[in-house]
Amino acid sequence: MTTSFLALAAASVLISTNVHAVSLAGRPTDDSVCDLTPMTNYRLSQKVFVPAGSSGVPEIYTRLALQFITSQCKNGQILLLHSDLGNSEDEQTFRAVTDELCSAAEVSRAATETVEYPHSFQVRCRLIKIQDAKQRLAAAERSKPLELMIKEGAPPNGHADSSEKPAGKEECGGKITFGSLLGLGGHCR
Repeated sequence: MTTSFLALAAASVLISTNVHAVSLAGRPTDDSVCDLTPMTNYRLSQKVFVPAGSSGVPEIYTRLALQFITSQCKNGQILLLHSDLGNSEDEQTFRAVTDELCSAAEVSRAATETVEYPHSFQVRCRLIKIQDAKQRLAAAERSKPLELMIKEGAPPNGHADSSEKPAGKEECGGKITFGSLLGLGGHCR
């Protein structure tokens, strides 16, 4: 009887500590963090498709991150964001997200470089403005829904800017060449 009571008590403690555990990657964590690591923007793009070559990508990822954080996280948690490539899109997204949710004095950035990802970094801050961010996010969604942002930012015909033709390339009159099938380009014959 005592053993089953202890097991039940331990299980209830484990369940209660994981009620607010938040991890975008589904990793084990605890209630103290809102964990969007590793590869924050990549993982966000797995939730909603953003075509390659789209414009306004930092704004789209900011909106995606804010949607996730305001629905899953709570004030007082430490927000963790991670960039594997260290590119400007990640930098802009993370800056906008932390400006919206955290005190500027509490935002820290640390290099997390590896051999594969020499420009990798992590951003962390304490969440303190979830309610304000929810209200601003709702207003932004009413003004311009995320789906519309993605649609308007998508390249024409789902391809990167195809209006520019490389110099010296001739038209094939709509014919498919062997090289084009392999993705190598090629000359018309």
